Amino acid sequence: MDIETEIRQLKLRADALEATVRTGDPTLSPLRPRRRRRRHPRSQPGDPHTDTRTQVKCLQAELNQDFSALNDEIESFRRHTTDQLTKIRVQTHDQYALILRRLTDMAILLDVLLNQADP
Repeated sequence: MDIETEIRQLKLRADALEATVRTGDPTLSPLRPRRRRRRHPRSQPGDPHTDTRTQVKCLQAELNQDFSALNDEIESFRRHTTDQLTKIRVQTHDQYALILRRLTDMAILLDVLLNQADP
């Protein structure tokens, strides 16, 4: 489905953005393996690296919530669509059965009329 494809593309884009933020260099391809990080002394409060990490974690949490809500909406849409299709199938089957009964009745009536016409 188109919605599932869009979700996959959004997840890939989010992963690419996350990888770009991790490396700090937007020109690097997000598909390259990450380089080993150097160990730095503990960051002080207010350090820009700590703030950036916090922002990335907040964005990740927001994205996860958004994807979760989107998955719930898609599941609800699927259930609704399945219910509607089931109703339509039942109605179509009932109409087909009604038409078939009427045609059978007409065939019987036609046979009776033809038999009456042949004395």
